[in-house]
Amino acid sequence: MNTPRTKSTAELIADLKAQSAGTLERLRVARMNDRFLLGSQTETRLRKSLASVGRLDLASTTLLTPAVHEAHAEKLKDRYLARWERIRSKKQQDWKQIPAALRRGTPSPSDVAIANDHYCFFTLIDSVTVVSADAALHAAVRLKAELVEAVNAVTGIHCLGAIEAEVISLPIMRAIRDKNTNAPSEKRKLDVCEALATALDDTLYRDETHLMLVHFHGVVTAKKQHQFESFRAHLRSHARWSIAPRQIEIKKLSEQFNGIPKTVAKNLQHIATYITKGGNDWHSNAHALRYKIGFSHAEDAMDEITYTQINWRKDDALRAEHKLDGIDDAMSLTVNEIAELALFIYKLMHTNTTGTGYLVTAGK
Repeated sequence: MNTPRTKSTAELIADLKAQSAGTLERLRVARMNDRFLLGSQTETRLRKSLASVGRLDLASTTLLTPAVHEAHAEKLKDRYLARWERIRSKKQQDWKQIPAALRRGTPSPSDVAIANDHYCFFTLIDSVTVVSADAALHAAVRLKAELVEAVNAVTGIHCLGAIEAEVISLPIMRAIRDKNTNAPSEKRKLDVCEALATALDDTLYRDETHLMLVHFHGVVTAKKQHQFESFRAHLRSHARWSIAPRQIEIKKLSEQFNGIPKTVAKNLQHIATYITKGGNDWHSNAHALRYKIGFSHAEDAMDEITYTQINWRKDDALRAEHKLDGIDDAMSLTVNEIAELALFIYKLMHTNTTGTGYLVTAGK
């Protein structure tokens, strides 16, 4: 009978290291679905999530980093303002070319009038994918190519904007709907997301309920006002962009905010800031790595989850709970979702050599 060989000390240590490595890996995988506590900073959420996938190097290099976002927003704003000045100057020069006798008593075109004739804010909801940087990137690259083709097909249209992905939670959206407290914005968004999710029905991912919503925001200009409708009609002829109502939105620039008049230049600045966020939400002029339930913050419903998110610093019981154990942020993206979102943004940015691969520009 053979006596089992006694392992050497070196072999025993190697076994222990292997077991420890396996245990750490299982713990790491388990933590990928963790959410963060209320009050935790966006930077902390981003760094911890990226560290979990060994990509801490991206913590300061994507649009999720305030300094990077600010630089990209500033450059896009400059492009918007340069085009606005060209269009504005041409309209004013055209007015001056009208014989004095004919234009007597008619004021020169105002900025608001020029913008109403030639400017719109444009949103295009393209598709949903599983929470995967590579899957979302594939959808984004496809969207960019097809949108450029669509813009170039319509005379007089020019478009400049950004593609982004938003991580969405169908269970949270449905829970709010079931409470019958959801506002119109939330109903519209859930309807669109559920309709787009049917594209996954015949795949291995048909039961996925946390998804990435790939979409575009930008500014579209037209030489003549009727060309906006021609552009809208052309977009609707695209099968993937006509699955659900509200996938295409082309609307005039807002003229005021909270009752305060808003100049065209300020409008364009705000748009540039908002659409270069990369994901996931933008709240109080800062990134928020949290789910956004509706298309509009102003219409978000008030339920128990929302109440906790808003009032945990004011409510005595909630404040005591937060101090004792911390309060889970039910609206927080998971560690995995944040990591995949950051990877997606980085990869999309670097689909060109200038780090602006997320931008789409087309038309004349």
